[in-house]
Formats: sequence, C-alpha cells, structure tokens
Amino acid sequence: MFGWLKRYDVHLCPEVRGIISNNGEPLAGLRVYRELDYDRAYSDSAITDAQGRFFFAEKNIRSRLPGNMLDQSTVRQVLSVDYQQKTYLLWYSSTPSLQPHSAFQQALSDLQCELSSPEQHMVFANEEYPDHPLGVVGICKPASP
Repeated sequence: MFGWLKRYDVHLCPEVRGIISNNGEPLAGLRVYRELDYDRAYSDSAITDAQGRFFFAEKNIRSRLPGNMLDQSTVRQVLSVDYQQKTYLLWYSSTPSLQPHSAFQQALSDLQCELSSPEQHMVFANEEYPDHPLGVVGICKPASP
C-alpha cells in the first residue's frame, strides 16, 4: 500500500576501469567524466595516470522511484573525455533494469578507449534478460569479449 514510501536499491554503474590512448600512445592527465542518471543526475570524474588508465568505483543508490507503478525511468550511463578541444563519447548506454548487467560489468572492467577510433554501436548479449540485448554507443571496446 505504501510502496511509494519505501526505498529501493538501484544499480547505476559497475566498477569502471579503462585506458585512453591516441594512435596507440597512452594519454596521461586527461579528465574522464562519468554521468549517471536515474531519479536525478550523478556526476564524477577521474584523471588518467601515466599509462592512460582511469577508474570509477561502482555506484548504487537508494530511491523511492521504483515504488511508483507509473515510473518508466531508465538508468543512463555516459563516459566522456575532452582532448584537444574535442569531446569524445567513450560509452553511452541506457537500460530500464535497476539491477547489474553481467555483460556491462565485464565490458566496463577493462575498456580500451582509442581516440582515433570511430564512434560505433555495439550490442551485448543480455544474460539476465536474453530477449532484450543491450546497446552501447562509443569509441571504447572491452579488452576481452
């Protein structure tokens, strides 16, 4: 009856690890931005180290929104970086699931982000909901399939 008062666990993003390079050379000192949306926007950033590596911790929240039967919100994940006055879309995904996707956990654990690569659309198998593949747009590719 009072489900709208209850707070629910919402998974916004698994741990993210990646490397940014340009023409194969790691890029140090770049600020990587992460924007996550569900009931509101959550933003943070990380700086690449000398080997071009960056890291974001897993992000989960508690929200009343899932208790609203009319809610059709989605979880949106965006990773981007600015380099030489250009913004590169590293990763963009949107999903209605409030639980982790194993495909995203695996892919985001070891991203290879080559700035000279074109932006592309990738489709991941959805182990949790096989009839609903997961789409991602960006220049990063997971190191392991």
